[in-house]
Amino acid sequence: MYTSHVKKFNELTVNELYDILQLRNKCFIVDQQIPYQDIDGYDKKSYHIFLYDSSTSSLVAYTRLIKPGVRFKEPSGGRVCTNENYRGGNHHVEVYNNLIQLLEKLGYNDMRVIIQKKYFNLWKRITNKVEFKIDKEIIEDGIESYEVILRR
Repeated sequence: MYTSHVKKFNELTVNELYDILQLRNKCFIVDQQIPYQDIDGYDKKSYHIFLYDSSTSSLVAYTRLIKPGVRFKEPSGGRVCTNENYRGGNHHVEVYNNLIQLLEKLGYNDMRVIIQKKYFNLWKRITNKVEFKIDKEIIEDGIESYEVILRR
């Protein structure tokens, strides 16, 4: 059984924060071999959206919603990461859908996200209910990416 969570930074337990940072480090630095500063100062001004496997107490998938005016003028979504033991399922879709529900609950109509080009087609499949527009092509952390605006 899986449990979904949405928490502000100060609501996270120490164990949840540790699990989140460990998963992000594994996915974005180790697996993708991209050395970058993951602890970027945005976490304290974000909502953290994550999924736990209750039977193993494992963090399954995670993303964050950075409040407007922090990184961009719009709220911005973080990259979705999934525990390697749970890849191949639809856990990333559940976390993404929870992100969209949070946007609606907070009354935000737009969100800016950065998507690596190599994951763009996957991302388009899970965002089929949301209008999006590529704003520009960028290089982030040495990776070819798109800066995209989502509109509900």
